[in-house]
Amino acid sequence: MTLGVLRFLIPLLLVAAPAAPQPISPTPKAPITAVRAAAPPRIDGRLDDAAWLDAPVFSDFRQRDPDEGAPVSERTELRVLYDADALYVGARLSDREPQGIVRRQSRRDVLPEADAFSIFLDPHHDRLTGVELRVSAAGSQRDLYIFNDTVEDPSWDAVWASAVTVDDEGWTVELRIPFSQLRFTASEQPVWGINAQRVIYRKNESAWASLVPRNQSGLASGMTTLVGLSALGPRRHMELRPYATSRAEFIEPASAGDPFNDGSRLFGGIGLDAKYGVSTNLTLDATVNPDFGQVEVDPAVVNLSAFETFFEEKRPFFMEGTQTFQNYGRSGANTVWNFFRPDPTIFYSRRIGRPPQGSTSEPFADAPSSTTIIGAAKLAGRTRSGWTLSLIDALTAREFARVSDGIFTTGRVEVEPLTNYAAGRAFKEIGRRAAVGFIGTATHRDFRSSELADVLSRQAVVGGVDGHWFLDSRRDWVVHGSLASSRVSGTPAAIERLQRAAPRYFQRPDEPHVHLDPTRESLAGWMGDVALNRNSGNVIVNARLWGTSPGFDSNDLGFVTQTDRGGAHGLIMFRKLSPDRLTRTRQLSITKWWTWNFARESQGDGVQATANLQFLNYWRFNATGNYSRATLDDKLTRGGPTVIRPGIRSWNMSVVSDSRQLVTGNVYATWQARDFGHWSRSFGGGVEFRPSTAFSISSGPAISDLRNVAQYLTTVSDPLAVDTFGARYAFGDLRQTEVSLPTRVNAVFSPTLSLQVYAQPLVSVGDFGDIREFLHPRTYDFGTYGRDLGTINRIGSSVRIDPDGSGPSAPFTIKDPDFNVKSLRLNAILRWEFRPGSTMYFVWTEQRFDNSRPGELSFGRDLGDALTAPPDDVVMVKVSWWIGR
Repeated sequence: MTLGVLRFLIPLLLVAAPAAPQPISPTPKAPITAVRAAAPPRIDGRLDDAAWLDAPVFSDFRQRDPDEGAPVSERTELRVLYDADALYVGARLSDREPQGIVRRQSRRDVLPEADAFSIFLDPHHDRLTGVELRVSAAGSQRDLYIFNDTVEDPSWDAVWASAVTVDDEGWTVELRIPFSQLRFTASEQPVWGINAQRVIYRKNESAWASLVPRNQSGLASGMTTLVGLSALGPRRHMELRPYATSRAEFIEPASAGDPFNDGSRLFGGIGLDAKYGVSTNLTLDATVNPDFGQVEVDPAVVNLSAFETFFEEKRPFFMEGTQTFQNYGRSGANTVWNFFRPDPTIFYSRRIGRPPQGSTSEPFADAPSSTTIIGAAKLAGRTRSGWTLSLIDALTAREFARVSDGIFTTGRVEVEPLTNYAAGRAFKEIGRRAAVGFIGTATHRDFRSSELADVLSRQAVVGGVDGHWFLDSRRDWVVHGSLASSRVSGTPAAIERLQRAAPRYFQRPDEPHVHLDPTRESLAGWMGDVALNRNSGNVIVNARLWGTSPGFDSNDLGFVTQTDRGGAHGLIMFRKLSPDRLTRTRQLSITKWWTWNFARESQGDGVQATANLQFLNYWRFNATGNYSRATLDDKLTRGGPTVIRPGIRSWNMSVVSDSRQLVTGNVYATWQARDFGHWSRSFGGGVEFRPSTAFSISSGPAISDLRNVAQYLTTVSDPLAVDTFGARYAFGDLRQTEVSLPTRVNAVFSPTLSLQVYAQPLVSVGDFGDIREFLHPRTYDFGTYGRDLGTINRIGSSVRIDPDGSGPSAPFTIKDPDFNVKSLRLNAILRWEFRPGSTMYFVWTEQRFDNSRPGELSFGRDLGDALTAPPDDVVMVKVSWWIGR
């Protein structure tokens, strides 16, 4: 394995190394000076306060786009002030065509399609972390946290003030950034990193105070210095955010006679979030009786695989301040690639407060839709010795479901135990060339029900280490990696469930390196990777070697879908980021990748080529082609014998228009052919119409069609099925068509008042033809019931199969696998920030679902069914009041 990787990588390194560009800097990174204001300026978008007259002016902005290194096309002036409480930034943005200033409104934290000004700060001056605060010419705010030098996380929400004015000579912006919203080391003469960016939207122009060339990386490391600050000593601050919620649910009863659902329910609650600045470097966040209901819905999906669907975190408490967790195993590299590897996640915060995991056997049950979070706390920041820390602890309640036989309420059943979740991350740079980090999670459950204890683990612990080392002083070539181990313990029944679960399938009969042990009370494993990356230049190189052992499990507080896998890839990318006669930028990448299981059997072997072009008119074109040779697949039978993985040929392409226009659009198409008759195709696109600066609507179809000749259906034990180790594995010949039409409407009435509407109608129809049985391990041989094997009869919604006709094997019955899923999801959010940091939400969510006429596709009829299906409606009002300064 290693020799194969080296044979591929060494020629790439020999080609790439001579092309290393010499560091260039079109402008010297002159420091920017801040002066102390005798009196704080008014934040009114006018630089007419006396304090601004004393502030030095920085005006040497240089373009990054479209003409790298050229002076900004319109005069741009930057001033910085400060006092004991805040940093003040003022910018005069002249424009000889003020009528051309684009003032399109946007919601908070949405990248504005407008003229804008950003200030970047690195208060630690570590050249790895920082913040960006952006204000558009319409006054919309966006704030982001910078980590790993180049990655920006929009989940950071600070409370700061800004104001904008537009006149006949351009526009002006003022910002007030409280020191309480930043983390920094107390010092008498601190030096921070700083940068500023101006966007002139109609020209597609981006100009910077400290320019980093396009073929180099560095957002935090590319900043110049902010000098002149003094006496920013230790301070503590407290912020409180009490809130109240009210929610009404109008839900169709699941079945007649349900004593727990009369069609409507009302809920209400109050809670408190608190933020305490332990020091200028460390912040403690706590919440009591939290309302963690997310205001945005997850998209509808039809998942026929054995693995759960990953949904993004949308709850603000868990989104903010988790950048150090996201950076695990990725430090030092500005881009991380994966090929045919579902990358395990150590910390997946949506495990906290998830729907209860227990079940009941009674006909009717009233279980909560989510687990109550009693309280949670976070400690984040940096120690004086340079360690970046993030610690999270949350306690969730014991949950019960009321159950009934339809006549009497018979009692309560525990469906979720009292659980404590803890996660921690620490990271530190060692000099300028290296860094080391640690991560850990722990889940502890307290059960009252022995039945539930046989379903869930009692304790789960994961610990890991990661780091990076730059091979050169320019921090261009970097080696980074990680290593983690896990241990899960519980009853033998709970651990057996983990062994049989989709990520592992220890019951596989023809894989001797894994073994199902029903007496085990614990499960342990590891995962790790090491990678080489070139961060900048016109030739990018990336290589990675990774592995996840069969016993690794992080799913109690993380996310992992496959174990028993190892692999490697090598990638080389050629790019040119300066314009020529046809394009502004272009890049081509070629990748070779391999995957094995821990028996050293190939599970994937392919090559990929990708091309990306941006034309002179700012349209974009992307194309990717893949080829994978036939290998083995030890998980298609979901715990049964190994099958041949068919070879794959595929391509996809997309075209995206110039985003500055009144009407913009994109189209895409994909095609895939696999051995043995598999195929799939999909296409779609979207159009966005922006008739005014305050309104936009976007919509576009996504259409897919596929044939899967071996869609897994079920496993049936049969000692007479000797060739397949005492079980029969049934598959169906599936033809599936899916159409969805995601639509978004945004109305922004002001920078603090907006309405967002999201609708997603979905129709997904699956028609199963032949039902087949897998015949021989390590082949792709199937026998069709009713033709090659036994008999098959469809009776109503069931299918009765006799695998050998009149032979001794017992017949079995499965549910008719045909399906016709019609869904409509609608979400409307009115957000009003009635004072800085204080927000009111009005939310309406509707979901409609229908599954009639399985296997029969009639798009017009099915769409009508989705629109007229009985609705489940939820209306919520939430008000939070920020107290702080």
